[in-house]
Amino acid sequence: MPNVELAQAVGLAVDNGIILGHTLASSDPDIFAAGDCCSFTHPLYGDRIRLEAWRNAQRQHAVAAANMLGPNCTYDEVPWFWSDQYDQTLQIGGLYRKEHVEMRRNLGAKGQLFFYLAGDGCLTAACGLGSLGTIAKEIRIAEKMISSRLAPEAEVLQDPAIDIKSLPI
Repeated sequence: MPNVELAQAVGLAVDNGIILGHTLASSDPDIFAAGDCCSFTHPLYGDRIRLEAWRNAQRQHAVAAANMLGPNCTYDEVPWFWSDQYDQTLQIGGLYRKEHVEMRRNLGAKGQLFFYLAGDGCLTAACGLGSLGTIAKEIRIAEKMISSRLAPEAEVLQDPAIDIKSLPI
């Protein structure tokens, strides 16, 4: 549970964290927040989310600090998570929704990738489990595709013979 007692004490709106707008400003436009303690509406997904990952906190603080100076930047980083389990890595880019269509890419001994497409065909999430060198590169490319709201052909995502780096980003 996020620690929101201080935010509540000063009258900020909270719900599963300090509620933030697209610039990471709170319900008081002069107070900004970043990290695990806040929830925000993500422009790629339309839902208000709270992310508990170091990369989100690291990148949010830079946007919040810039917006304190006035640029009015939107925080729209693709959510990302990783975990190493012995000699395997798990990396996830984007947000999975149960109504999205799953595409699976088998990389043999190097691992597996799972891609998730929304109803309009846009890539919204990717997940990989396998060797760090392979999975990290593939997920990084998938993040760029998600951010660009690309709608790759399902057959391309499933075919390990097609290099994902060859797709337009």
